[in-house]
Parts: sequence; C-alpha cells; structure tokens
Amino acid sequence: MTTGTALHWIDGTWVGGPGGRDGAAACPAPGEQGADGREMAARALAAARRAFGETRWKDDRHLRARTLHEMADLFATRRGQLADALAQVDGNRRRARFEAETVPSRLRYFASLVRTEHGRALEAAPGQGSLVLRRPRGVVGIVVPRRSPVVLLVCSLAPALAAGTTSVVRMPGQTARVNALVFGIFSETESLPRGVVNGFTEDDGAGARYLVAAADVPCAPDGAAREASAMDDFVECERVTITPGTIQR
Repeated sequence: MTTGTALHWIDGTWVGGPGGRDGAAACPAPGEQGADGREMAARALAAARRAFGETRWKDDRHLRARTLHEMADLFATRRGQLADALAQVDGNRRRARFEAETVPSRLRYFASLVRTEHGRALEAAPGQGSLVLRRPRGVVGIVVPRRSPVVLLVCSLAPALAAGTTSVVRMPGQTARVNALVFGIFSETESLPRGVVNGFTEDDGAGARYLVAAADVPCAPDGAAREASAMDDFVECERVTITPGTIQR
C-alpha cells in the first residue's frame, strides 16, 4: 500500500491531505487532521444520497452479496495489518488480533442473509391480497467510537449494506492509522459502487453532530447489530394491495 496523507474516502476518491490522490492508500499519523469534520460529513452525505438514487445498489441483492463477500476477503487479507494498528491504539495485542479476525465472518454472515431476504404475503380480505415489502431506508450514518473501532463499525455497516442502504462512516481521529486501512479496503472493493460507502476522520465531533442532526439520516447505534434482526434497523415496510386486475400501493 502507498503511504500518503489523504484522510477521507468520499465518493470513490481520497480527500483531505496534500498528498492524497485517487486510489492511494493513506497512513496518516494518529490525530492528523486534514479538513473540517462538518465539511467532510456534508460531502459524504451528498455522495451517499446520490449513490442511493442513481446506482442499482438498493435494488440488486446479488451485487450486495458479492460486495460483502469481496469486502470480507479483503479484511481477511489485511487482518495482520489491522491487528498491528489496533494494538498501537489500546496496547492489547490479543484483543486487537481477536477484533481483526472477527470481522470477515460477520461480513459473510450478512452476505448470506442478503440472498434470503423476503417480504410477506397474505389474504387481507376475500378476493384481495396484500404484500409487505421491505425497502432500504436511504442513507445511514455510522458514528464509530475509539474503542474496538473496526468490529463496531462492521457490526453496523454489514447489516446496513445488506439492507441496501448507502452509508456515511465517521471514524475517530485517535484511530487514524486504523481508519486508513479500513478506507483502503473500501477503495479496493471493486464491486462496491462509487459513493455507497463514504468514510471520514475527525477529532472534534462536528461531523458526527452534523449526521445526527440530519432529519433523513438514521444514525446506527455503535455495535448494536442483533444478528438477523439487525437489518430491521435499516429497512422500512411498504404494503402493496392486490385486487383482481389492480395493484395499489
């Protein structure tokens, strides 16, 4: 991986430092700051909204499953580097190694759920059917804490991507080297459409507050994934009524 000073991965591009460029992997010093967190959050949110509306991400479950598997493979390949970077943050190498090794299986678990996602059909009244379809909610914000940042990120990101949402990920400045490795994995996931996952690093929390204040952006609770039911946080249900010769939404 190439060393640079780009701090953020937004809309498929490295953003933030004077040495950043498209496709370059960054390894900034811990706490290094390249741009205002609120500005980066706004740019990332705009990219995620565009990706949700313009790409086939929300409608193509096969693409989502393939992307999650590819991302899992990349995290598995980088687990040694991630463990080293995590150990530098909290000084506990055993915990860092466990965290890095946990991530790929969680991504693969939600990749498998994508292919079995379904709605519900019932007879609402004689001669009238009803379908309940699950739709992705749009853009979600994920605010990641300093402690166990990689596994807590993936606990929210994996079900969010499986559900078909696009995401803005806020990572803490104290884990900048870890963030760079994670953003590098996003950049190397070839099947991931541009703008579906956007990540930025900040110290002061302005970007996190911007995400929380956005009325149309649900913010995922850190590490609150509850296995299969975790996807419920990122979908809403739409009822479709079917009568002979008509479909009413």
